Amino acid sequence: MGKKVIKLDFDDVVIANEDGSTTRALYEWFNFKPEVGDLVDVFEDGDELIIHKTEKTASATENLQDKININIVNENNNSQSVGGYVQHGRVVNKWIYFILAFFLGGIGIHKFYSGFTGKGIMYLVFSWTMIPVIIAFFTSIATLLKPADQNGNIVVTS
Repeated sequence: MGKKVIKLDFDDVVIANEDGSTTRALYEWFNFKPEVGDLVDVFEDGDELIIHKTEKTASATENLQDKININIVNENNNSQSVGGYVQHGRVVNKWIYFILAFFLGGIGIHKFYSGFTGKGIMYLVFSWTMIPVIIAFFTSIATLLKPADQNGNIVVTS
């Protein structure tokens, strides 16, 4: 017992035996639709074989596959997959970033929030020119157009 279906031919099915030999069986001898990899019990009945799918081993394999669950969390990962593309940068909450860019973007608060301290200082230094206000306004609009992940986060690059 403990044999495995290894090949499906047009007329018959090839079953691997434990000793390394093979057995050919007609499709009509199966009480199920055989597939490659099925574990089977084979019983001789004169010139015919009676073949049953091994429930114990098959269910054990399915239970093992059901129990496999890998969840990898990397808090330091500064990338996000959006639409099949991986984006690199800083992960921030979309709505907090939008509010900071829209209302306080002229002095660079959104840059400090996203971890770009150098850029935040530049916004602060040049805030009297009103150029950072214009840039922050367009940044806030672009933030609204970015798709967020399931947690409401987006990736911000510089």
